[in-house]
Amino acid sequence: LTSFRLRVEAPRGLWDDTAANDLEAACSDGQVLAGGGGPRGAWGNWSLPCPRGRGVCGLRTRLEPPQRGSDDTALNSAQLFCCA
Repeated sequence: LTSFRLRVEAPRGLWDDTAANDLEAACSDGQVLAGGGGPRGAWGNWSLPCPRGRGVCGLRTRLEPPQRGSDDTALNSAQLFCCA
């Protein structure tokens, strides 16, 4: 994997928020792997690709903690790291 993008739904106010719904990842050979997630939201920009000859070796996510009675969204962001 060399880059990715997320499909994220913006906050919906009183309606159920879903946040991150899908992910697509690009491979060094140009193939795009579809995540097969939900249809809600808009695709973000592709991340900067890893330098030539390098690939993804790490992942950091941002999760919303349980809201205790309010609307939970879970995954809100992801960041991939290239191998050094």
